[in-house]
Amino acid sequence: MTTERTKRDGERTATEPTRGPERRGARRGAARRTALIAGLAVVLAGSALVACGAAAPKLHPVFPERPAAERPRGKILFVLSAAREQTLADSSKRATGTFLGEFYEPYLAVTGAGHEVVFATDGGAAPAIDPESLDERYWGDGARRARAQRFVERAPEVRAPLSLKAARAAADSFDGIVVPGGQGVMVDLLDNADLHALLAHFGAKHQPVGLICHAPAVLTRMREPHPLSGRTVTSVSSLEEFYIETFVMGADAQVRGIGEQLEDHGYEHEAAFPGSAYAQRDCNLVTSQNPFSTDRFSALYLEALADYRRGARCAEDAREGHR
Repeated sequence: MTTERTKRDGERTATEPTRGPERRGARRGAARRTALIAGLAVVLAGSALVACGAAAPKLHPVFPERPAAERPRGKILFVLSAAREQTLADSSKRATGTFLGEFYEPYLAVTGAGHEVVFATDGGAAPAIDPESLDERYWGDGARRARAQRFVERAPEVRAPLSLKAARAAADSFDGIVVPGGQGVMVDLLDNADLHALLAHFGAKHQPVGLICHAPAVLTRMREPHPLSGRTVTSVSSLEEFYIETFVMGADAQVRGIGEQLEDHGYEHEAAFPGSAYAQRDCNLVTSQNPFSTDRFSALYLEALADYRRGARCAEDAREGHR
């Protein structure tokens, strides 16, 4: 696969987190020009691309020496954003929320495999859906988009989700967690202590953790060390952030440069060519890059879930797996 690695030098101004309106003006223009030049270099010359296989996972599933009875199918917790508005770096505001396809497609895959899904949001509020995620370019099938909208608008389990505090209290009743993306994640989930605790809980129990598009940014706000630290991950790429901010949002996000932030926190971050379907599995941690990666994400997440049900633990090698 051809992948784009996040740069640590030479493009610092284009990828470092935005810290407020003072970064507007000349610095923002320079950042956009740098990102645009980098993007053109990728498209025209391939100079920012590394032709290679996906980066190796840090941990691998290790199974019991004597096969144990497979665990029954259990509940999977889906954590959605309930944030309906986002403040940008220039103090303007836009409607936001969970990206519809990044939640609906994995939901169909998980329930289609026989698992029950339970929804949770901050405070138990009804989830918000980012209007951008309704654009037809994210859907190959308009009828499928309509079904997804009806589900969000009518399904009782979506309209009245658990609060994250309640989900945290019931963490042992779930077999895994999925956090779909969307800019809403950056508003009400990024620094959410209950979500941080849930991710650490599932990580410690070797249960599957799925983080989609913007959701891997949550890893950078968790207290180190934790069971998911230092893994191989993907997330929305710097060029995709540039595109979204320029052509969709019209201004910088307050928190950006997610790939670089992940690397700065010790993760191995990779991203495929913008708009490509790309996902990474590092044992029980599954991450994906963008709305076009949900099929790949779902396949890898179901693999991790099946391994967990067969008694797999995450370790660097077999000896560690049997300590």
